Amino acid sequence: MIISAILRPAILNMVAKVYVPVLFPLTFLIALVALKLDIVLGFGAGFLPTPHNYALGLFSLVVGTVLWLWTYEQLTRLGEGSPSPTAGRTTRLATSGIYAYSRNPSIAGKLLGVLAVGFVLNSISFCFILIPLLLMGSLIEKVVRQEPQLVEVFGAEYEQYRAQVPLFIPWGLLTPWRHKSS
Repeated sequence: MIISAILRPAILNMVAKVYVPVLFPLTFLIALVALKLDIVLGFGAGFLPTPHNYALGLFSLVVGTVLWLWTYEQLTRLGEGSPSPTAGRTTRLATSGIYAYSRNPSIAGKLLGVLAVGFVLNSISFCFILIPLLLMGSLIEKVVRQEPQLVEVFGAEYEQYRAQVPLFIPWGLLTPWRHKSS
């Protein structure tokens, strides 16, 4: 399943148009800023003992990548298109699978993947200042820019979905005893 997700043209196209030219260099830039900020704030010692920071970084990268690919595999299959408007877009609203629990489940995978860099760098500023700010900005961008576009494309179907499914945290998976089935 993961290999087929990687090889889907919609995902390859998105990685080529968005991840390689924008997100990977941005992560490198954030890492440089974080290392400088660690020095300025006196966080030079890090927060994890070596080599545990490398092990946690590898674990975070692998789990994040698998989660990211799994959510995008579902989105490209259920939504019949690309996860990114830049590389095309989905033609159907994905509301089942992991998308029944979170409107943006791929953020968790991306978050774990990028946190891997912070763990390897052992950077307090990266993991606990810059990435949380970036996550907050990403969620705000989803609500302010992307959600109106989804309402425009999918109409009442998306508005109903938005009313029933949380933006990011999949509460129904985390607290299944409280999840209400419709």
